[in-house]
Amino acid sequence: MKTIRFYKILVAALILINLVTLFFFFTAHRHSGKPRKTDLVEHIGITGANREKIIQLQEKHFADKDALIQRSGDLHEQLFRSFNDAEKDSTDIAKIIDNIVENQRETEQMTFDHFKEIHALCTPEQQKELEKLIQEVLRRAGGPPPPVK
Repeated sequence: MKTIRFYKILVAALILINLVTLFFFFTAHRHSGKPRKTDLVEHIGITGANREKIIQLQEKHFADKDALIQRSGDLHEQLFRSFNDAEKDSTDIAKIIDNIVENQRETEQMTFDHFKEIHALCTPEQQKELEKLIQEVLRRAGGPPPPVK
């Protein structure tokens, strides 16, 4: 039983380390030059009514994502403050880590949904450009390799 508990804590710690690393990587990048609202629409070449729709989607996306990033920071701070709290046991720590993981899941789902909405507003040519842009960003961020076609 102690072995299982040990491995659960070890896995949670490794997940936490990865999340903290990603958090600092993305927040440091974000502060160095926040993207303009029109970068995406200009890069893909979106015009007309869809341009405004996408800009509005981006504004909402960035606001929502900033809130989730703030929550992630708060949760990480809460976790690391637990080092000095003798009253916190492994169950309390596991709950905080679960909240961190759930926050990350929400962030990923929100980002996926955001790009799916944008994709639906694009022409087939613009969709290809959007897909190329996403693959480029994933490559730079060390994400998964592009799909084989």
